[in-house]
This record gives sequence, C-alpha cells and structure tokens, in this order.
Amino acid sequence: MKKSTIFRRMLSEPGVIVMPGAYDALSAKIIEMVGFKAIIHTGYGTAASLLGMPDIGLASFAEMRDRVASIARAVRIPVIGDADTGYGNPINVYRTVKEYIWAGAAGLFIEDQVWPKRCGHMFGKLIVDREEMVGKVAAAVDARNEDDPDFVIGARTDAIAVAGIDEAIERAEEYRKAGADFIFIEAFENIDQMRRAVKEVKAPLMLNLIEGGRTPLVSVKEAEELGFKIVIFPLTALYSAAKAMTETLTILKEKGTAQAYLDRLVTFLEFAKIVEVSRFREMEDRYLPEKMLQLMYRGGPRRMV
Repeated sequence: MKKSTIFRRMLSEPGVIVMPGAYDALSAKIIEMVGFKAIIHTGYGTAASLLGMPDIGLASFAEMRDRVASIARAVRIPVIGDADTGYGNPINVYRTVKEYIWAGAAGLFIEDQVWPKRCGHMFGKLIVDREEMVGKVAAAVDARNEDDPDFVIGARTDAIAVAGIDEAIERAEEYRKAGADFIFIEAFENIDQMRRAVKEVKAPLMLNLIEGGRTPLVSVKEAEELGFKIVIFPLTALYSAAKAMTETLTILKEKGTAQAYLDRLVTFLEFAKIVEVSRFREMEDRYLPEKMLQLMYRGGPRRMV
C-alpha cells in the first residue's frame, strides 16, 4: 500500500496521529524504530542540520525536496513534508507538490507567510493575501489529483501572530474550502484559542508543539481531548541531539578520554541495529561470489560487526 494511502486512512480513522520531526534519515529511522507510525519532516531542522542556520527561508526548494526524499527512502512509514510557502506563486506550488510526490512523501503542508518565511514561533512574520493562499491550495490539490489522489495536502496559517485568532480561523476555513485535507494553525498562544479553532474549523487540525515555543505544551492526551487530529513534535529529536552532543563533547574537551562519557552513548552494536547492518550482511550473502566472501572474512564468522 502506498504511504500516502496509509496516511489518508490514518486521517479517517479514530484516534490522534502523533508525529515527531525528522531532520535527516537517521533521525527518521530512530523515530520509526521506537514505534511511531508517521513522521513530520522539519524545515527548521533541515536548515539547522544542513546549513547550520536558522529557519528564515535560507533552505532552498531543492534542498528541502532532497531532504524529504532522503527521509522518505529511509523508512517504511509515511512522511509529511514541510514545503514552506510552496516556493513561489500557485504555479510554483503546483511543481512543489509534484516533486514532493516523486520524492516519496505521503503529503505536505504549505503556509501563508510572505517569502522568505521564518519559523512560526519567531517574531517578524508577514502573511500573504487570503486570495493568494487560496490559489496555492487549489494548485496543490490539482497537482495532487494528477499524480497521486491519496497524497495529503495541508494548509498552514501564521495569521495569529500577525492579525489575531479571528483572522486565522477565517483563513483556515477558506483553505479548507479550497481543498486542504488538514489545517495547521501555527503558534496558538493559549488553550482558549485551541478550543475555538477545534470548534469553528471543520477540518482535521494539526497542533504544533515546540519545546520553549509560543504554544502551551499540552500532552498528547490533552490535545486529543481538545479535538486535534494530528500532534507534531518537530524539534524534539533535533533539540535532544544538540543537547547530547554539546554535553558529551564538553566532557571530551575537559577530560580528554572517552571513558568519561561511554554511558551517554549507544554502543557500536546498538547503532548497527539502527542502520540495519544485518540486512546488508544478508545481501552480501545473496549477491557476492563465494570467493569474494572468503577473502573478505578470511574464513572467520561472516559478520560486519
């Protein structure tokens, strides 16, 4: 079954969909390994891990598409791509949707910020006219229908920070009517805004929870009780990795020995399981000549690790 079909079914079935954010193929594999059923690709994390820069529109369309492709190919579960503003007008959005489908994503979302956009929890955002975003959603739907009718289109509005919750809800309803499969109202400021959105927007709603961001950190259970269908934690993996690297490398700098931080690391063998070394060892047995295998392993146990 196509990953887009799987995710579309998830949208229609009871229960909340919880999606941590992946910023590269490795983080995606770990998300899958620990048992999550879908992944949100993070543009913020892509800018940070690829460029070492903030999420202010510096990652290009091609860089984002290629990162989506590397994540989607690494896992067996659906990946929803962050497509920023769609990288131009509705015609650009049309191409963006096609490229994300070809990259292996199960869906994407586009937002109504002015380009260059910035992280939804930063200050200084601007939004385009409603009519422009409605055209983008319509173009996205048409592109989707031509290549993969199950591909899921999400529409995000950043209007709360710019024009308030009333404008955000009105935009959300217009984007729904234009054909968006789910709505993403970014950077709720309080629980009351969340309750209003769930009550007044007649589409599945995504809730974005960023540790240290502008939205209150409710639990998954609380989000589901409020009425949200999708709950994403886009930066949890990125922030935890950054903290772990900082702390471990500081110990190395100060102590000068790996013995001081071994308990903070996965082992060589544990990491081999994450990247599925055993699967590639089995492929060696299947495809390589016996003479080559004997030379490689010199008569010993045939294992990579």
